[in-house]
Amino acid sequence: MFPGKVKGGSSLQTSKTGRRTLLWLVVVLLLFIGISYMFVPDTPEEYPGFVSESPSPTGVKAFYTYMDDQFGAVNRWDRSPEQLTEKGGNQLLMMIGPSFTPNSKEMDEYISFLESGNTILLMKENPDGMFGVETVPVQGDETGSITDQDGDGYQADLRSAFRIDPATHDNVLVYDNAGAIAVESTFGKGRLITSTAPEWMTNESILEQDHLELVLSLTQTTEWDTVYFDEYMHGSGNAPAITTLYPDWLLVLAFQAILLTTLWLMFKGKRFGSVIKPREETVRFSDERIQALAAWYQRGNRYRDALRLQADYLKRLLQERWGIPYYKDWPDIHEQLERKTAAGPEMETFIDELANVLHQDHVSKKTYLSWSKRIDRLRKEVEEG
Repeated sequence: MFPGKVKGGSSLQTSKTGRRTLLWLVVVLLLFIGISYMFVPDTPEEYPGFVSESPSPTGVKAFYTYMDDQFGAVNRWDRSPEQLTEKGGNQLLMMIGPSFTPNSKEMDEYISFLESGNTILLMKENPDGMFGVETVPVQGDETGSITDQDGDGYQADLRSAFRIDPATHDNVLVYDNAGAIAVESTFGKGRLITSTAPEWMTNESILEQDHLELVLSLTQTTEWDTVYFDEYMHGSGNAPAITTLYPDWLLVLAFQAILLTTLWLMFKGKRFGSVIKPREETVRFSDERIQALAAWYQRGNRYRDALRLQADYLKRLLQERWGIPYYKDWPDIHEQLERKTAAGPEMETFIDELANVLHQDHVSKKTYLSWSKRIDRLRKEVEEG
């Protein structure tokens, strides 16, 4: 009894030590996550190009702020074009560097907005395919002299390798030696102003050269009731990422909570799914079945049958492990066993005696026990060899 108690106490002590070690690992991991979050430097937020809320060099926040000061009714439009109001006119929608081309349904909605008496300013390096605009490739300088419709000259950067091919009724607003840079088209009661120089409006370029004067000449031909900066064309209509919806500290806290919950479940020994297997899956080939068969053979004095079953299992094992054919009789395989086993030449005597016992009509308990041990020793040798 006492040795058993000592063994149980040692197992319990080991379990407590393992749990304590796991707890300290969790504490160290949490401290590492917290320190990493506190001391990792904040990286500047990245914005797509031509976004009205972007203070980066490629954003247009400076011009958005200027328009808001001038008109007051300036908003960001981040919904689909089908929700644009068609009542009244005198509204300006600015598409600055759209990141994709609208599909035909969306394009029809924009055209309907134009035909209601509103204006769209489209500034894209190659607006070909939008609103029926056609462009032509050109070879030009990045900086050069351009002229407006009144004949006044300006200096501006020109990064686009395309110029607009104006239709018959289009009005060319700005051009250079390579072709038209800004064109005005009519859609019902409204106007479409298209330009291939969106870089004029970026934060880094708005005050360079004569960019501001050129942009104002395209946008301030009248007093607008409402000015929209189209952010839908920059992908703002898509579902926001989880890092945008929630602050970083909340995401870190949620991650720690999930990690702690997982470790707590493992610590408590929780299992997901079936824990107890059906009885028929475990009892069929268990020790309980073997013991019941052994007791049945003993009560019926069926020692010969038990010995034959044990020998038959040994022959199957010989075929599986050593490749000795199962269908051969015992006397026919003694040479192969002599080469495989440690008994060597003595194996022939063992085989002859075993064959003699298996052919007897009656086997005593003493004989059964003696031969059962000898067969079992050979079985272990086969399994280990």
